[in-house]
Amino acid sequence: MAIQESRGVLRSPGLLRFARNDDRGSTQVQFALALALLALFCSPARADFRVCNKTHALINIAVGTDAGQVFKTEGWWVATPGSCATPIRGPLKSRYVYLYATDIDGVDLLPGTATMCIDRGKFTAYGVENCWRRGLQAVTFAEIDTLDSSDWTTFLTDPRK
Repeated sequence: MAIQESRGVLRSPGLLRFARNDDRGSTQVQFALALALLALFCSPARADFRVCNKTHALINIAVGTDAGQVFKTEGWWVATPGSCATPIRGPLKSRYVYLYATDIDGVDLLPGTATMCIDRGKFTAYGVENCWRRGLQAVTFAEIDTLDSSDWTTFLTDPRK
């Protein structure tokens, strides 16, 4: 197998190795390694709102968020046992997120205090007043304080444990 040398780099078919023939080549190698490490460690941080299911049942999830003048509720996400759902992708825009969760039989899993609107199928609803007049159902969402974090994970566990 033939190996060719060209400006501090040893080349052979399918192989690229760095060699130190002069200070300039060494500096270029160090600079290339620094750039590679910078790109690796400076990738954008993941910022989402996740709900992880630590129960033994399938869970249906809806979320409520502040949409400016009104609250917005959206559903449904499904989290199987041992998995997580990501109902909000990207950095959180407000301190509080409202969470509603039911099991497969439609039984509420979280005690809540904030009444908001949901629908049976996939939905997006704006406002929390007059749910029934709009063909929606009023339910209580649990308030999740994210402490102004841009990224948050909530774990749902079996109440029996």
